[in-house]
Amino acid sequence: MAANPRVLAIGEIGLDFYRNLSPPDRQCQAFREQLDMALSVRLPVVIHARDADEETFDILSVYAERVKDECPPNRPLGVMHCFAGDLALALRYIKLGFLISIAGTVTYPNAHRTRAVAHGLPLASVVIETDAPYLTPQSRRGQRNEPAYVVETARFIADLRNERFERIAESTSANAAHLFAIDRVSEPAGARP
Repeated sequence: MAANPRVLAIGEIGLDFYRNLSPPDRQCQAFREQLDMALSVRLPVVIHARDADEETFDILSVYAERVKDECPPNRPLGVMHCFAGDLALALRYIKLGFLISIAGTVTYPNAHRTRAVAHGLPLASVVIETDAPYLTPQSRRGQRNEPAYVVETARFIADLRNERFERIAESTSANAAHLFAIDRVSEPAGARP
């Protein structure tokens, strides 16, 4: 299935030591095998890391070194899905070649660490996601998340960074399109997200 041209990435793969539905050593083994599959089909990866920051980083450091000559030049290796780490860790992932994804949780009143990440990263390394049906923006908390709510998250990040909404929307959309090798179609004149 991974070789199908309609497949744009391998994921969501990674480590979840919060739920621990399988032993950590088995998770690490499966994660490495999934990364091998991604390399074999030359696709980026969408990474899940929960309560496993250093273990995930260690595995991806080895992976990044292995794939640097195998993947398309200047294309991100993948994205850290619903990133929940701190700014220092985010910058380490960017150095490896990953994008950082910010979800609706950045709008939560106590999301100081996620806000620091959204504010402190270079815009060229940021994408925005819904994680639908979860992680709605604060104004819709408790409801089912929908892709349309990304606009609210983008507006929040624009305010946080003191930048124009259009710049945030364009840059994060371009980053996602580049990651997944999607040709973007221009919006009709006057269209607004």
